Amino acid sequence: MKDIYDLVKEHEANLSDFLNWQVEYKPTKDFRNYAELTAKAQDVFKYAAILYPKFILVENMVVLSDHYSKSNWSKWREKQNAKDTANIVNHVHIEDYLSNDYQGTQVIEDGLGDLLAFFWQLSVHHQFPKKEVKVEYDGDVINIINK
Repeated sequence: MKDIYDLVKEHEANLSDFLNWQVEYKPTKDFRNYAELTAKAQDVFKYAAILYPKFILVENMVVLSDHYSKSNWSKWREKQNAKDTANIVNHVHIEDYLSNDYQGTQVIEDGLGDLLAFFWQLSVHHQFPKKEVKVEYDGDVINIINK
């Protein structure tokens, strides 16, 4: 898994707001400085929910809380074992997070996928430290894999 700062550095050149800010103010390679000067408290809280989702245990499987419903789980469980059902319920396409970003490119999608996988792995490990769960981005889908 890539380091968080390496991920940001790789994608700075594709972030138009950051580039425009540099033109208006001063050239900098300090994305954190840009973020601190332009972000609002509501931005931090808004994105915290995306970067650090709540997970729950269902039949000893780690599942995204906001993707779970008892009826949906039950329908899939009629056809699949618990592990496969968890994989289906946890299925997240990265483009779902870019539905309002009309300038989202494959490079940005890949960066966001890597970024979310990084933070979601931290979230799972923090919430369920004894569970063996791997979070990875495959170029299209964020996979939450119960081992």
